[in-house]
Amino acid sequence: MKTPIYYKDAQLFLDECIKTRELVSVTVLLKDGTLRRYDGWMVISSHWKGGSHTLKNPASKGIRKVRDILIFEINGHPIYL
Repeated sequence: MKTPIYYKDAQLFLDECIKTRELVSVTVLLKDGTLRRYDGWMVISSHWKGGSHTLKNPASKGIRKVRDILIFEINGHPIYL
């Protein structure tokens, strides 16, 4: 198991991924209570006041907006509050 990351540090990491265009793997809780994993997605924008990040799939060009508070894992590292 990889070391846990604090919530604010996870936000900063995702913001850094916007600049470096690094692909990330993110596990997110959806509205219906299921966990969804986005593997190899690019972070394209963030909204600090709204507490969200926008992810883009480089292959299909699909775009998803995820709430930061609902992110459980980034690149195998669990997120804690």
